[in-house]
Amino acid sequence: MKKKKSNTSLLIAIALMLVLVIASSIWILHRGYELNVARAKEEAAIEREEAQKKAEEEAAIAQQEAEDAAVTSHVYSHRGSAGPKEHSFEAYDAAIEAGSRYIEQDVVITSDGVLYVSHDLNAVTMTGYNGMFEYLSSETVDGLTTEAGNKVLRLSEVFEKYGHDINYVIELKPHTDACVEAFEQLVDEYGLSDVITVQSMYADVLETLEAKYPDMPKLYVCWSQGDFEYVVDKPYVDIISVKAAAGLMTQENCDATHANGKVFSAWTLDSEETIKKAIDMGVDTYFTNDTPLALSLEREYGLERRGGQ
Repeated sequence: MKKKKSNTSLLIAIALMLVLVIASSIWILHRGYELNVARAKEEAAIEREEAQKKAEEEAAIAQQEAEDAAVTSHVYSHRGSAGPKEHSFEAYDAAIEAGSRYIEQDVVITSDGVLYVSHDLNAVTMTGYNGMFEYLSSETVDGLTTEAGNKVLRLSEVFEKYGHDINYVIELKPHTDACVEAFEQLVDEYGLSDVITVQSMYADVLETLEAKYPDMPKLYVCWSQGDFEYVVDKPYVDIISVKAAAGLMTQENCDATHANGKVFSAWTLDSEETIKKAIDMGVDTYFTNDTPLALSLEREYGLERRGGQ
């Protein structure tokens, strides 16, 4: 009898142990599930937070890039910077370092058809060597140095160095078919037609280039009111840049340019007073020898005045 009771007690104990084991297993499984759910929720929250942070950072970067583009789009760095270092890599690099993305090159052509960067048609101003570029060979020009000790740059060298990293604002100084043809050949060779604004003080040069590069912005360098009135409605002129010192940067000329669907530009603006005047007037772009000043004013004064455009 006692043996039977003992067996019964043992069975009961075993059954209780099994129940406890099963209950513990169920609790462990349930607790593990709860922990996994909590961990998954925590990881999801972290992922959402990281995604939101990344989106905010990307939005901030995009906003900054848009603001930078709005600021830089109005400023053309005149010859990189004027003076002894003009039209040198040093001048261009300084303008780029200041934040500029539109760098001007004045282009001349030698007797053997090579394009060089020089504001004047005579090499004497830049190098001290008295000779018109059109009568000099490229070998001669390659041997010249500027007052600042720099070489006279070939346009091809400028293209080679900067590629698509900047926007070129190129003035073709000579009024010749050879210059236009050499320009077209070089632009096609480097594939840079999408980052070039081409300038000329000769309307027919721009008309010629319109046929080959209809999407390339064409800037007319305007010296007189009569010239302004002649080109203001010409379909092959996209930008009219007037000489501010000649009194051509007026509200009337600005409004007339805009009324004809064109961009109004001016040159050369180097003081806070003239740059602010241009901004207030609605001048779209302008050449300057003081890139840091112009970009600073565009950011601190122009963004609000122009409405962020």
